[in-house]
Amino acid sequence: DSRKIINYNEKAGEGVNLALRLSHILFASEELANQSLEKLTRAEWNFEDMAKIVSNCAETREEGGNIGWVNLAESFDASWEGEEKKNPNEHLNEILPPSARQQIFSQSTKPGDIISVESRRGVHLIQVVDVMVDVRKLSFVKARNNRKKDYLFGRSGEISPEEWKKGGKLAGVLGGALFEDSSVDPTELDLTYKIETMGCQMNTADSERIEGQLMSLGIRPLMDDEYMEIEEVKNNGGLVAERRKVKKEKKKPDVIVLNTCSIRDHAEQKVYSYLGPHAKRKRAGEDITIIVAGCVAQQEGQSLLRRIPEIDLVMGPQYANRISDLLEDVANGNQVVATEASHIMEDSTKPRRQSSVCAWVNVIYGCNERCTYCIVPTTRGVEQSRPVESIVDEVKELVEKGYKEVTLLGQNIDAYGRDMIPKRKFSDLLRTVGAIPGLERLRFVTSHPRYMSLGVVDAVAETPTACEYFHVPFQSGSNDVLKAMGRGHTREKFLQIVERIRQRLPDAAITADVIVGFPGETEQDFL
Repeated sequence: DSRKIINYNEKAGEGVNLALRLSHILFASEELANQSLEKLTRAEWNFEDMAKIVSNCAETREEGGNIGWVNLAESFDASWEGEEKKNPNEHLNEILPPSARQQIFSQSTKPGDIISVESRRGVHLIQVVDVMVDVRKLSFVKARNNRKKDYLFGRSGEISPEEWKKGGKLAGVLGGALFEDSSVDPTELDLTYKIETMGCQMNTADSERIEGQLMSLGIRPLMDDEYMEIEEVKNNGGLVAERRKVKKEKKKPDVIVLNTCSIRDHAEQKVYSYLGPHAKRKRAGEDITIIVAGCVAQQEGQSLLRRIPEIDLVMGPQYANRISDLLEDVANGNQVVATEASHIMEDSTKPRRQSSVCAWVNVIYGCNERCTYCIVPTTRGVEQSRPVESIVDEVKELVEKGYKEVTLLGQNIDAYGRDMIPKRKFSDLLRTVGAIPGLERLRFVTSHPRYMSLGVVDAVAETPTACEYFHVPFQSGSNDVLKAMGRGHTREKFLQIVERIRQRLPDAAITADVIVGFPGETEQDFL
């Protein structure tokens, strides 16, 4: 359960969780609140729309019930002595009284949950929209040797714009942190990045989010056809006049990001092989930031720094949209490893999409299964479903930008909503997203026979925008092998799903993944 990651009932100010972003709907009675919660659970209503129509809170009604960020550094102990005994949420007392906040903080919740609490104002349906996490408290930070910084900047820490243009760029300039007191304007720097993505669609979507973060810092993608002019000077020991020669050399990126995959054989070796030339550049004195992200980063953690000391940042998939925060520590001359479990915050920046027609949209992260052959639960963490409203808002924005097709992503997409309070259904999400005006095609991957309900097939059949396509990896046709794999379903369950698809959608395409030669598999199992 992802709620075990978070504990709001910590001593004020000491936890890694800083704040919750909340919305609410205020009712006069518990009966009305319960009836409305049922409609929200079945996706018959949108939380924001319901708040605008039925909420008794005049202060937040027009904003769809939005309360905003609620600081977790609040104690309800009368003897608590915080900073000047100031309550950080005092401004919310008339909207969300302290008694209601105390009830919220005492419960284990996650983004997407809707809970009911009471106060002197009535009964509140509280939606947890987002959570703010202090990623630095979750990261391992190692200080680098700063001799190179002293050499380039001098003991005063200053460098002239002319010297800067000659190539004296430190990795630390990424956030502009080293130049707060100097004459160099970081916005005038032409910093570039290159990102290499390995593995599945989830990694592709993560890379788009990473690129969006880098571009928000003013770092642009390096084009393949970019060159720079290098001036060579030869004087033959002063006996002959200097000869100057200008040659063109292919431009190299200032930031290298390798988004890795653990599934393929020798995954770690491929990472070391890819990073070798870039580490060599760094050892030769070039200012380059090396970032390893994705599943190998999550799996190997600090050992990557021991193997390749030139790496600046190692981060797991759950930090893809927090890279700008982590780079602040890198900018200060540190090596950072961020692989601890964390709730995934909604992204405030926009992904750099690889297509202008089709887009990936994450709906659930992680996987709670324990298939005996798979490392995904270890590298991508526990399941975390995104709030329906966040998904809908993202898809609406994509449609407004002209996107025609959206693919909903999840390692185990049929498990969507089972980690929420109250639980939701993926079939309801399909209908909700599919009904967004302007969307022409809706796809989703990847389904798991154990959780794929017949209701999902019905939802596809009844949603005009949903493509008649199902990817359902059954992995084996033998129940004995499926049991050894820990799949949690039988061949009969998979065939039942196929039969339902053929009944409702005779022309639908069905694809799958199959493992052949699983340890212990016999010829009879194969046949």
